[in-house]
Amino acid sequence: MRKPGSVDQYIERIKPVVRKTRFSQLKIDEVAKVMDISKATLYKYFSSGEDIISTIVDHYTDYMLQADTLVQEDSVPYPERFQRLYGHSLRCVIYGSNLFMQDLQENYPPLYDKLAAAQQVRNKNLTPFYESGMEKKIFNPMNPILFMIQDEAVLRSIVEPLFCVQYDLTLKQALLDFYTLKKFQLLTPEHLQAVDDSIIENEIVQLLQSL
Repeated sequence: MRKPGSVDQYIERIKPVVRKTRFSQLKIDEVAKVMDISKATLYKYFSSGEDIISTIVDHYTDYMLQADTLVQEDSVPYPERFQRLYGHSLRCVIYGSNLFMQDLQENYPPLYDKLAAAQQVRNKNLTPFYESGMEKKIFNPMNPILFMIQDEAVLRSIVEPLFCVQYDLTLKQALLDFYTLKKFQLLTPEHLQAVDDSIIENEIVQLLQSL
């Protein structure tokens, strides 16, 4: 269950840290410092360190399950809704980094299972959107689940620090190139020309600037 909104500001402050540092190795004093509150204040909102990591997972789970709201506006063209989902997928893997997921799996297995289950629900909820686009001949025929799993696999590789060094790419270019690859996979030829790629480029730039 999500805690009251008053704790959101503290969770937002710790999110950038846990994507780069194992939460299981952080001391409560260090967490309080990152949250910019006293240890006593921290314990007013959280009963323990596990309560904190559980709340972080609740935030990630809630965000992951918001994906289907991004595709419910019928007034928004299908290609633009696909772009929204790409940005959403990118945020999911950046903040739920490989290190974070590994830490959950090794030290908080029930929380890992919860987040993994939310990913499956997300994909299931989004499947009708892709199927509808195929019926309207806007999307090419394909397996929607495999198309979405691609994000989880490839985006996780791209955002790893050594990836861009290994392939001599900037992170921005790698993310844009993968978006382009997916765009050509998904959209039928007659709908490719109407896509405004500056929308996703601006979103990627804004996201990278916030890291």
